[in-house]
Amino acid sequence: MAQRGRKSASSAMVVGVAPLSTTQRLAPPAHLSAAEQTIWADLVGDQPAGAFTVTHGPLLEQYCRHIVQSRILADEILNFDRAWLADDEGLKRYDKLLGMAEREGRAASSLATRLRITRQAIDQQTVARAMLNAPKSKKPWELPVE
Repeated sequence: MAQRGRKSASSAMVVGVAPLSTTQRLAPPAHLSAAEQTIWADLVGDQPAGAFTVTHGPLLEQYCRHIVQSRILADEILNFDRAWLADDEGLKRYDKLLGMAEREGRAASSLATRLRITRQAIDQQTVARAMLNAPKSKKPWELPVE
């Protein structure tokens, strides 16, 4: 009679397959800018090694881009001359900059929530559960054909 329930990790392992390193982290794509790659490395380095997988890549890319754009807009707002506010055109430009900064902030916040990197999302039990459920070895269909 077959054993009921989930298979244990040791019985499910394929003979001759080395498990992935638990310290391996998701590398930033080469097409990101240097600033975006720095944010990526900081973010991925701040989380447990198995927290992000390849499927998180597109969301991480968007998050890094929004953070960089948000910083650029923050610099523009800081360098905005207050004398320009006396003019209607200056006031419109300032309002436009504030609106763009708000949109970038909202987009980054939304992505951070979805990536579960916000302070509220970090729960020690959830992190521990994710680490236990992280894949330990490659799937049979991911093995190289010899």
